[in-house]
Amino acid sequence: MSKIQRISDLQHEFSFLSTQENLCLYFNQFLQSNLGKIYTAIPRNSLVSTFKIKESCKATKNYFSPKGKLALMLLKHYACCSDKRLIEQLNANIDYQFFWDLHLGHHRLTNYKIMSQIRCELAGFLSIEKVEKTLFTYWSK
Repeated sequence: MSKIQRISDLQHEFSFLSTQENLCLYFNQFLQSNLGKIYTAIPRNSLVSTFKIKESCKATKNYFSPKGKLALMLLKHYACCSDKRLIEQLNANIDYQFFWDLHLGHHRLTNYKIMSQIRCELAGFLSIEKVEKTLFTYWSK
């Protein structure tokens, strides 16, 4: 059992693990969390097909993959917070970034309106019957 410590009481430790190895350790811890269990229970690829979401072809860098767009909507419900607060949480919470399938590193999202844009995009493709069928098929295996 690990003990909680004050940041000021910590001594500097050198990690000889690579960045990739550190991310793998964090990701394995994430998978054991409640959010990680939700992550593994959702058929992301099947839902992307059901929603018919395509990769963005715009010239600007788009952080949101089709799976990421669906993940944002699920996180919004999971976190019960405003669009602005969710973006703030994404910037600071590595578990949310794992759920979203992206690591921001030192980058930060600042466009809070992106949430409503994604919501509108997904609403245009929503078919409750198809989503229910996709989930039922995946969960009944």
